[in-house]
Amino acid sequence: MSAELKRDYEIGEELGRGRFGVVHRCTSRATGEAFAVKSVDRSQLGDDLDRELAQVEPKLAQLAGAGNPGVVQVHAVYEDEAWTHTVMDLCTGPDLLEWVGLRRGEPVPEPVAAAIVAQIAQALALCHRRGVAHRDVKPDNILIDPAAKEEEEDDDEEEENGGEAAPRARLADFGSAAWVGVGGLGRAEGLVGTPHYVAPEVVAGGEYGAKADVWSVGVVMYALLSGGALPFGGETPAEVLASVMRGTLRFPPRLFDGVSHAAKDLMRRMICRYEWRRLTAEQRRRSPRSLGANDLTTDEAYQAYHGGRACIVVGIPIRPPHTDGFGPWRETE
Repeated sequence: MSAELKRDYEIGEELGRGRFGVVHRCTSRATGEAFAVKSVDRSQLGDDLDRELAQVEPKLAQLAGAGNPGVVQVHAVYEDEAWTHTVMDLCTGPDLLEWVGLRRGEPVPEPVAAAIVAQIAQALALCHRRGVAHRDVKPDNILIDPAAKEEEEDDDEEEENGGEAAPRARLADFGSAAWVGVGGLGRAEGLVGTPHYVAPEVVAGGEYGAKADVWSVGVVMYALLSGGALPFGGETPAEVLASVMRGTLRFPPRLFDGVSHAAKDLMRRMICRYEWRRLTAEQRRRSPRSLGANDLTTDEAYQAYHGGRACIVVGIPIRPPHTDGFGPWRETE
């Protein structure tokens, strides 16, 4: 482990371990504040591109997170010949996947889902303005603090939700992030993401923009409001991706009877097969808290799509999927 890292932080217990890295609790020697440090062994990565991306990730995370309350903050980065160590906020709450799992199939109340999605859209809007596309938005990468009431939630709204306040949600894990140019008007390349949440233009193998993230947020919203169902599925990764490419979005009555027309309309605008017609994260951020989107047009989306191809970033192979905790892969009827 880096001597500079050990000089500045006392390394504590292991919090988690992955294929190429490990996360520890750490404490600042200067302030006594607790953080998490993610250490990635670049020498174990498969090729030069993977190692290069491991070095780029913390820099993009810093750029995306600076002054952005909806993103887990990166506080320091240490590198040596083999390792990259990223010091970040210590998040003790569950991720959104675990939080939804605790509901045991019960849908999230629409105002609560609206608040969660609005927070993620706001975080992404700032990321995109700074030129960073996340490219792997999914419940696993959204960390929440159930004890922290979302700032705009008031007592009347909480009473309408049966006493349930919206949790604070923050975007994490920029391991698949790409630079897409200031304003988010550039283009990226590469099959990156998680099959159930990846946008069709990513699967198609060509260039795509930051609005691939908006598709993923729409799928997250669908899962919240349906009690865990996903709009695109299959028995194998290939079947899941084929379903994504077809882009047939359905709202089965047995799952969406209590969901408003405005919410369904917003999901259609986010999970839109045609990238140029899809909402931007900024448009979603400005949409009403009720999830209505009648004030939105496709003109800005069209301009965002055709506005520039400033930067091409080569990606990495798509990640193998997992069950996501939302039940078996299936395409809703």
